[in-house]
Amino acid sequence: MRKHLDPHIIAQMRSLELKVRAVVDGFLVGIHKSPYHGFSQEFVEHRQYMPGDEPRYIDWKVYGRTDRLYLKQFEEERNLRAYVVLDGSRSMAYRQTGAISKWEYASIISASFAYILVLNKDAVSVSIFDTSTRRFVPPSTTRANLSRVFDTLEDSLPSGKTRICKAIEELSEKAKRRAFILVLSDLFDDENTTISSLLNLRARGNELVVVQILDPAEREFPFRGSVRLRDMETGEELLVDANSARDRYRENMNSFLSRIRSELWRNNIDYITVDTNTPMEKVLYFIFEREKV
Repeated sequence: MRKHLDPHIIAQMRSLELKVRAVVDGFLVGIHKSPYHGFSQEFVEHRQYMPGDEPRYIDWKVYGRTDRLYLKQFEEERNLRAYVVLDGSRSMAYRQTGAISKWEYASIISASFAYILVLNKDAVSVSIFDTSTRRFVPPSTTRANLSRVFDTLEDSLPSGKTRICKAIEELSEKAKRRAFILVLSDLFDDENTTISSLLNLRARGNELVVVQILDPAEREFPFRGSVRLRDMETGEELLVDANSARDRYRENMNSFLSRIRSELWRNNIDYITVDTNTPMEKVLYFIFEREKV
């Protein structure tokens, strides 16, 4: 069993179907009800023509028999296409009081999510970014592609600085069809550009879930006395008196988290903040069922 795939989690999660609340590629509304179709161009059924539909898919033979317009519906149009966007910057390697690092936590969530989707015959892609996308596995429903996802996660280590907006811009160029997009990151970047890039992605009709992952120490600042803090991405160091800095730090952190939460929720983007001690089953339940953690 691969190290980023927890069999206990999979045993609990394999029956879930991904809920999408926005129209994904024109055909999926509400609960994703048809998870067992292959991702192909094979014909499935007809549906009635609606204003705005592509005329090239009209079945003229059916029109000749019924005098009504129907479209041919294909497997590709019925299945979900999901993109996992995983922060691989150096700050994700941080581990102070958490059980595992943020990177390890996000990798396990990514692998579990990908496994469940492929089990349900849905296409999944994984991209890993720092200042830009450095690894990309194209979307596919195959087990071979799932193996590539696992290999990519296992072969990658956190490095570099963070530039979320660049990764989102590059994903937009790759994801021509509207899709479900899962973003896993500590979001330690300029919050204005981060929020703007996520809102632009949502405005294009994509369904977004953003999971912000922190180490418990990043929220609580449990340090005592004189401590030397080092930025993991720039190497910059700062000597501070933790006792006097704690309240100001927590105030700033809470303001940072509150701003992101309010902006994303206001624009119909599902968002949660978790730390690396949060049971992963709860995070997966949120992603699939939108149950609050």
